[in-house]
Amino acid sequence: MDLPSDKRAYCKILSVEDDPDYQEALLNGLSALNYDGKKVEFLTAASASEAATVIAANPDIAVVFLDVVMETDQAGLRLIRIIRDVIGNDLMRIVLLTGQPGMAPVDDLIGQYDIDDYWCKSDLTQAHLQTIVLSNLRTWEHLSDMKEARHGMQLLLAASQRLAAKCDITDYSHSILEEIALLLKVKNGGIVCLYHPEDEAIDKALIVAGSGEFSQHTHKHFLSVIEDTVLKNAVEQANTQKSHVFLEGFSVLYFSSKELDGLEYLVVVKLERQLMSNEINLLQVFCENIRAGFRNVALHNKLTELAYIEPTLGIHNKNWLVREIRDMFSWEREKATLLMFYVEDLAYTESVLGSKYCDQLTLSLYEHLSQFFDGSVDISLLERDTLVLLVYGEQTFNASSLERVIHSSVTVDSATYALDLTVSLVKFSDFPSYNAEQLVSVGKSTLERAKYDGVSFLAFSDSLAEAMFGRYELLKDLREAIVNDGIVAYFQPKLDFKTNTLIGFEALARWIYKDGTFIPPDQFIALAESSGLIDKLDQQMVRQSCRAINALKAIGVHVPISVNVAGSEIIRPDYFDCFNSLLAEEDVPYDMIELEITESQFIEEKSYINAHLSALKDLGVGINIDDFGTGYSSLAYLSTLSVSTIKIDHSFVWRMDESEKDWKILKMIIELGHNLGFNVIAEGIETEQQKNHLLSLGCEHGQGYLFAKPMSLEKTLKWAQAD
Repeated sequence: MDLPSDKRAYCKILSVEDDPDYQEALLNGLSALNYDGKKVEFLTAASASEAATVIAANPDIAVVFLDVVMETDQAGLRLIRIIRDVIGNDLMRIVLLTGQPGMAPVDDLIGQYDIDDYWCKSDLTQAHLQTIVLSNLRTWEHLSDMKEARHGMQLLLAASQRLAAKCDITDYSHSILEEIALLLKVKNGGIVCLYHPEDEAIDKALIVAGSGEFSQHTHKHFLSVIEDTVLKNAVEQANTQKSHVFLEGFSVLYFSSKELDGLEYLVVVKLERQLMSNEINLLQVFCENIRAGFRNVALHNKLTELAYIEPTLGIHNKNWLVREIRDMFSWEREKATLLMFYVEDLAYTESVLGSKYCDQLTLSLYEHLSQFFDGSVDISLLERDTLVLLVYGEQTFNASSLERVIHSSVTVDSATYALDLTVSLVKFSDFPSYNAEQLVSVGKSTLERAKYDGVSFLAFSDSLAEAMFGRYELLKDLREAIVNDGIVAYFQPKLDFKTNTLIGFEALARWIYKDGTFIPPDQFIALAESSGLIDKLDQQMVRQSCRAINALKAIGVHVPISVNVAGSEIIRPDYFDCFNSLLAEEDVPYDMIELEITESQFIEEKSYINAHLSALKDLGVGINIDDFGTGYSSLAYLSTLSVSTIKIDHSFVWRMDESEKDWKILKMIIELGHNLGFNVIAEGIETEQQKNHLLSLGCEHGQGYLFAKPMSLEKTLKWAQAD
């Protein structure tokens, strides 16, 4: 689609601010803005809801200045989610403003939300304001151009494939000769097609195709093989005048695609007779078709290049890689290897140092890999943070031989940048039945597995393939098990050490597979999280725990049950309502249910999970930090959490008798928990000695195999009655 000539003759800036005085000051500070002479249109909104309407009506807004706190404390952050996820605008630059210094750490907000800058209002001087706006306007224009270019290339490539039967210049040139010969009934003489770059002299014009007396001169310089002075002069005249030349005995047709590829084309038709006027007219009309054909060939070649090259970095892309593997001979594939290199934390580096810095970093790594492998490879860009090497020739690689690459340094802007790379390997000869797409796919899957396992190098193998395909089958079975309530809750008691009395249970998900074996929770729970099934699994565990509470109540046992839930589920907008409805349906009071969230999830979601937990805690729901001590949370942050209980991770309990360091950490955690008013429960207690040591440190509550293993509801009821 043709773009209007006045495209981006203006730019739009939106200020979302509920303080009219500050908004007026902000607009005054921007009133003198000069951005390449373009008109700047300022839009305003006094609330997040009003801003959403303005943004929906103005999708071409370049920069948004957004106050974090407006009608609600989270209004600004919710508006970011609407812009990015609901409206789907990933180009708009968002500058977050706050009037409350220290409200949330900058790094945390940038990491959790797709924002581009974050400022305290009191620190935002007019000089800073001008710099921020100009920088973000340029970024927005660059990203917009890239997006439109990609969209345009897709449309143009499809059109060129439909309109041009011949996409290769040699094939197309031969087609021209054949068509002109038929049109002019050429029997003697000949036709020749030649081309040369616009900035080169005509004597460098190369013959692409020839017929008749010119047929033996293909791939030679035209003027070096032509002796006819008149013909030479005619060719030079057509090239100089940029037009067709019709003379007695021959014609020279001129075409150009210089705006696409910088080339000019000349078609010379030599006859033993003079062209008739109607033949000249026919030839001139046909020339328009030829002209369009040359442009289509040039355009196709250009678009083909762009389809296989990452435009910003000039590196081969995934399309090229797949095509290259697909086109390899069988003997080449037998010796080839695929290596994928993942750059750790590149996304974070880009958010801090900018995309240009990361572009230079990627190019430096590209050069580093080229030198390390001594040019015996082709390199392509699979994703923003992943480079792929196609290694030709039989070579052997392992973690040791790649050590200097995995832990290496590159130079960016005269500074040294240390890299930690994760590498996957696929040896083609080991998997001869895999096609190109499958080889790239398993290379990527192997890389993801290496990252998950925390190893720097992993080679794809039969056992890994079996595990991957097994995971796929397991996922299908898990989906079926969750839909059919096939995951059941087992309950492990919590006891008071001093009185040996029951104080509660923890519900633990257990999956008895169709062959009668147990699937380890760390396998299927992680699978449920990655596949989007965790919400249904969490709801089932809460519902089964509610029914267990009522079953225990019926035999006279009144203790709460804690349920493990994913932090990502608690922050869902509808979680609170669903949780309320579920407890109401099962007739369970709030103080009989507890929610357990791992410390690592607290840290990951800490910018907004606490508000959700506060609402639940106000109702009487107990909030427990599970696996405490493994997430490395700050003490300052711990004091602000809406929790009632911390559960000491079993690893400290198991090592406290062997490690003085773990003993001290355990003692510190217990004292810290008590000082902050938390209940403290130890997990994984297996011996009387561990229980007594915990008592000596001040921890009076715990759970573990010493007291009871996790049990089905039926066995739990019998255990509770016997106890």
